[in-house]
Amino acid sequence: MKTLLTTFFVAVGVVSGLAQPITDYYRLPAERTDLNRSRVERTLARYGSIYTRERWYISGEGFVRTDINQLDGTFNGLIGTETTVKTGWGATVGWVSRERWAVEGGYARSPIHSTLAIQNGLAPLVYRYTNDKQGFVLRTKYRLPIGKQSMTRSGLWLGAGLWLVPNSGQPLERVSLIGYRGGYRMYGRDQIDTLRLTSNTRISPHLSGLAEASAEYTFQLGGRTELSLFGRKNWGLGNSIRTDITYRVNGGAVQNATLRGNGNGWTFGIALRFNYAMRYDLRSMPNIYNLRGNGEPRRRNEIRSLN
Repeated sequence: MKTLLTTFFVAVGVVSGLAQPITDYYRLPAERTDLNRSRVERTLARYGSIYTRERWYISGEGFVRTDINQLDGTFNGLIGTETTVKTGWGATVGWVSRERWAVEGGYARSPIHSTLAIQNGLAPLVYRYTNDKQGFVLRTKYRLPIGKQSMTRSGLWLGAGLWLVPNSGQPLERVSLIGYRGGYRMYGRDQIDTLRLTSNTRISPHLSGLAEASAEYTFQLGGRTELSLFGRKNWGLGNSIRTDITYRVNGGAVQNATLRGNGNGWTFGIALRFNYAMRYDLRSMPNIYNLRGNGEPRRRNEIRSLN
């Protein structure tokens, strides 16, 4: 019996001695885990785009936009239109998948303008009108796979979008002008013509929209912040502002023309983005997980213990 008890305690001591290194093998010391977590975080900060599965961002942008109006009559050069250049701003929320596809939506304080120019000698009379200055956009973007896989989020993106532009139907201005034209003789007398021109401008009472094609280049500033330079081409889908114009000489027939502001034009601007949520695919980081704190390779079970 004494021999049996002695053999039992010796066996327990041997097994306990063997079990201790196995426990340490699967449970890395806290300082080693912290060291490798710090190493992973530094690597993600520098090369995060390679391992990014998806990310969410918020963005603020400022831009300059041009409006190219449509005028279907000039009354022999009496009236015309001009390209309007104005500034605007916007804010969006976006989602990026695998650093290849992105979807974003948001709001823009982006007015649509129309400009009516009436010739008056050397100094034309210019009337500019604007809509309710609101727009809501949804766009998708694709990052071009140019060259080798980038180590950062910098790159060229192409996109397409759709805008919804709410309109209030508010009347803006009614203009009536009377002018005189002479300098010729008829029936032996000097003749003077009376010219009457009237314009009536109002915001559309219906919802309108814009189609958009865009190109932008994104620069990673460091950490979760990035800067984007963009250019966008817009095509109007419906009129946001309309000006109906009538013209009459003496008691003759009334001529009609229409000036439309639908948002056709270009937009150029800059956007600042902050990535507030990011998910990574750490399975594609073998070079990070296969190193100890001292640079030696780990065993397979040690890699598993960190996952």
